[in-house]
Amino acid sequence: MAIASTSGRNRRMPQEARVALAVTFLLAMVLGGCFDTAKSAREKEDAKPARPQRYAPLPPKTNLPEFMKGTIYEVADVDNKTPYPVSAYGLVVGLARTGNNTGAPLAVRNYMIEEMVRHGFGSQDPYLRNLKPEMVLQDPRVAIVEVFGFLPVGARRGQRIDVLVQACTGSQTSSLARGMLYQTDLKINGVDPVHPRGGINVYAKARGPVFVNPAFVAGGARSSAARASLRTGVVMNGGIVMQDRPIWLRIRQPQLSTSRAIEARINHRFGEKGVARAQDEGVVYVLVPLKFNGDWEHFMNICTHLYLNAAPGVGAIKAKQLVKEAQKPDAPLADISWCWEAIGDECLDIIRPLYAHREPEIAYAAARAGACIGDAPAEQALLDMARTEGHPFRLAAVRTLGFIPESVRISRMLSELLSSDNALVRIAAYHVLAERGWHLIRSREVRGLFILDRVFCQGPPLVYATRTGTPRIAVFGPDAPLNLPIMFAAMDDKFTISTHNDGRNIVLFDRTSDDVPGGIRLRMPPDLTEMLYRLGGGTDDGFSMCYSDLVGILHLLSEGGHIPHRFILQDAPSLREAVEQAPSIVEVEPEGKPLAPSPEDKLSPDVAGKSSRQ
Repeated sequence: MAIASTSGRNRRMPQEARVALAVTFLLAMVLGGCFDTAKSAREKEDAKPARPQRYAPLPPKTNLPEFMKGTIYEVADVDNKTPYPVSAYGLVVGLARTGNNTGAPLAVRNYMIEEMVRHGFGSQDPYLRNLKPEMVLQDPRVAIVEVFGFLPVGARRGQRIDVLVQACTGSQTSSLARGMLYQTDLKINGVDPVHPRGGINVYAKARGPVFVNPAFVAGGARSSAARASLRTGVVMNGGIVMQDRPIWLRIRQPQLSTSRAIEARINHRFGEKGVARAQDEGVVYVLVPLKFNGDWEHFMNICTHLYLNAAPGVGAIKAKQLVKEAQKPDAPLADISWCWEAIGDECLDIIRPLYAHREPEIAYAAARAGACIGDAPAEQALLDMARTEGHPFRLAAVRTLGFIPESVRISRMLSELLSSDNALVRIAAYHVLAERGWHLIRSREVRGLFILDRVFCQGPPLVYATRTGTPRIAVFGPDAPLNLPIMFAAMDDKFTISTHNDGRNIVLFDRTSDDVPGGIRLRMPPDLTEMLYRLGGGTDDGFSMCYSDLVGILHLLSEGGHIPHRFILQDAPSLREAVEQAPSIVEVEPEGKPLAPSPEDKLSPDVAGKSSRQ
């Protein structure tokens, strides 16, 4: 009975106890299954082949100075740092009957006809308004041309560039003088006689007057080499960039924490978000801030010389170490100066004593960094260098002052240099002040084609003309007379300057334009600046010479001793050589695997997957 009674109590176990027992049993089963599943997953993961690395690690940099350790330069390399070629076929109009498109490739001619139809070509041109596209290409005032541009490293949308224009290969065009390039869309591989359309994306647009060799225009092209050079010209500042082009920082030991640290350090240094953006563990995209005006090398030198450790007090410690390094024999002063600038305000009290160092290279390295940070004593030190005849960093000091943000104080400093005994110092100061609209420079825009500047200063008379960037002619000095009496001829004697019968004035006679039968004759005072303004079409006298014509006339006037001014034509790198030496568009590794990202990604990180070749 006792046993039966006990068995009955077990059968009447409380509900709560039965539920607890069931839950315990189920939990044991689930946990056991989870452990088995996790073990199975680990076994499967271990059995998988290792995921290939997206970026191959690079070995540590060798021969790195001790003071450069801990900088971005140590952990990353700068990439996408060569100018990028874009091109297209275009049309130049307004030629002096020197165009001849005979011999141009058929595919190119057909492409140009399609483009003319699409853009309504000639609708605004009084000479070409009623001509069909096929007839336009037969007009001697029109030439098919090949247009080449190079997107600068770190280019920003809206940035201006020079573009090279040359007569289409195979055509018989003899000269592009006085020509005007119609708007042309520059693409990848746009100049291809078989497939002239190029890529889809437009990376730059180009238009404007063509500047050819001025000496050959005014003096006449008599040799075969001179005549051949007239088939090539430059549209100064005629290209406009349509997309931002970032610079890359390639992480040597790819790691997301490193790329994020670089992103944060650069953005903090320049006080704005979006300057640097970590793409992944191997690449940081960097955009050159607009305040650098396209000077990507200055900007990237600051970036790469930044110390990643930005804790308070670290900069001052580093600055003191750099002062000691700078005074060692054969010190790498350029790197030291960039490190100081990268540190910023923390280093100013430490480097100020070096502004007056007995070694000019040390003094300049410190003053350059201090002035770029915004230190007034450093700016004064640079001005003293620029004033000092024979100082090895005289011109460099002027250029550094020109980088400093615009202020009345800096402009006054630079205006002193307009009267310098050194022509290159005067010109460097002029460039900065002209862009800033300084009151000592009276600027007049002539028909929207070029700018004529009168620079009021002391010093020897000087005339300067640019051939890259904005077309400008600058006349330095309190006055600008011509030497009388004068008898001058240019452009195969179609343009002359002679002394008037009264002995006080000059007579201009121009027969270069077929639009004015009998030519244009004008009497005026012998003032060089006013003469250039009238010849360029600044008044309603009827003259309409182009910038190349005027620069060529200035060259001949100076050579003949007809003006008391020294004439300097700006030196410029050859765009033709750049085109011929341009890197291949498609780059491949030795194994045949395309470099990643694709070539068009080198232009903008935002066009990946959207561009293709036709």
